[in-house]
Parts: sequence; C-alpha cells; structure tokens
Amino acid sequence: MRQIGLGRWRLGMAIALVLALGLSSRALAASPEGMRLYVFTSHWLGPFAKAALQTGAPNVPVTIPVAFFVIKHPKGNVMFDTGVNDKVIKDPNYWGPLFQVYKPDQKPSLAMLTQLRKIGMTPRDIKYVVLGHMHLDHAGNVGLFPNATVVFQTSEVEAAFWPPPGAASPYITADFAMLRAGIGNPLPNAQKVIQLNGDLDLFGDGSIYIHRSVSHTPGSEIMVVRLPHTGTVVLTSDACYLQENLDKDILPSIGLVYSPAGTLEGYQWIKRVRDAENGDVIFAHDPDVFKAHKHAPEYYD
Repeated sequence: MRQIGLGRWRLGMAIALVLALGLSSRALAASPEGMRLYVFTSHWLGPFAKAALQTGAPNVPVTIPVAFFVIKHPKGNVMFDTGVNDKVIKDPNYWGPLFQVYKPDQKPSLAMLTQLRKIGMTPRDIKYVVLGHMHLDHAGNVGLFPNATVVFQTSEVEAAFWPPPGAASPYITADFAMLRAGIGNPLPNAQKVIQLNGDLDLFGDGSIYIHRSVSHTPGSEIMVVRLPHTGTVVLTSDACYLQENLDKDILPSIGLVYSPAGTLEGYQWIKRVRDAENGDVIFAHDPDVFKAHKHAPEYYD
C-alpha cells in the first residue's frame, strides 16, 4: 500500500511539473493532424548597431527580420504577432522619428494581406491573434483582424496604453487603439479578447501553449507550438532576440529590457522546453536563424 501511495504521489508530482512548465504535452494529448506552422517576416529593420540587441556586442550594423507566424489548426487558425504596421509603406511619418531609428524597409510585397494570400488566407480566416507584446513591430497590424479574438496579458495592454516612464517610445497607440470600445461602452474591448494574467493552453490539448514572460516588456508572451510531425517549436517574440543571447545568457541593451532578471528566467524557460522536447527555437529578430528556416508558403507540420 505504501508503494502504491508513493507511486501515485510521484505520478501526481510529474503531471504537476508538466503542467507548470507547459512541457511534453504528448504525454497528455496528441497534437492534431492537419496542423501547419508558417513562418513570415514583416518589414525588415535596420541597419543599426547590434549592441542594441546584445550587450557588449561589437559596433557592427545588423539588419533584422520581424518574424510573425500563422498556425493552421483544426480548431481555428492562430497568428502570433502581426509585424510592422503596413502604413509605413506609403507614410514614413506614421512612425515619426522612430522611422529613422529603426529604418523599416517599405516593400509592398511584405504587406500583411499580400503575405496571407501566399497561403490562401485572408484576415477573416484567423480566429486568434496572440500578441508576443504590443511594440510597434509586433502589434502593428492587429487592426486588420477585427473578427479575431486577440490574446494578450493584462500587464501588457496596460503598458501599451500607459507605459512605464522610459518605456513609451516603442508603443504606437494608433496601432491598437481600435481594440478599445467606443465612448459610453461599459466594456473596454471593441472585439473579443482573452486577457491573461499568466499562461494559457489555447485549445486544451497542449498543441499551442502561451507562456507569460515578464522580460522585454511587462506582459511579453512566448508561444510553444507542438506539431504532429515536426515536433516542438518555441516562438520567442522579443523575450529573446538572438540565438547567441540564449546560448550565453546575454541580455539586450538595458533600454530594450523591462526586467533583466525576468529576461534571464525567460531564457531558462525556453531552454527547458527546447531540451525536454528536443525542440526548435525561432526568434523574431535573428537573421541567421530566420534564413535557416522554411518561409511561407512552405510550412512545418
């Protein structure tokens, strides 16, 4: 009896650890057939100093992708991040002085609607938009998805509309102002939202897991996508900028990190998922990692 009780306790602890970390969902449920992960980039940024992305980096210029992703799922298609607002294609002044700081390219071929057509989709085909955070290069096109449910952390939407001192410049309120309901409405949101204060298993089967990481911003989110054939892919948004940052625990410039300690904790969480599930990691802004992966209309399944 004691051995049975000990065995049940160990099993219970193992399941609790799996749920706490969002790990090894295949032990709980299989990822559904038909899932696909598409990798895109919005308008590339730069060149600017690599030291902004990596403390102590040499003073060399880098040009970086702005990755966003679409996950085809039997329970509804999901977009992770929405890139740079396509208004910059025709109106550099939309970003004000930040246009000269980040130097986004203005290629019409990188516009959101044009890219979705590569995979036979329109904004109406997206059921959920998950925002890794709400900076100008990650929430720029959220207004193109009025029929989707937008998923964000409470702390992030609070920071987006009224940022902490010193953290205001990367939030462009016009990018997401349409999420607010009109005057006199008792509810703040104009469309469906899922407002989080922690993690979420989006479909309850482990196939898409959202993890809160108080790191780059107060409400940054990391997404774990578990595909039936490819396996686990971790999408970092800006919780980690570069592969080298993750490998060597290197922080970005202090101006680009809300919580240094939280950023390092986020690195460790990413590594645990990657190592426990023999997974892959795709960063939003690592040009080498981005170029090494398939790009839409190719996909991972």
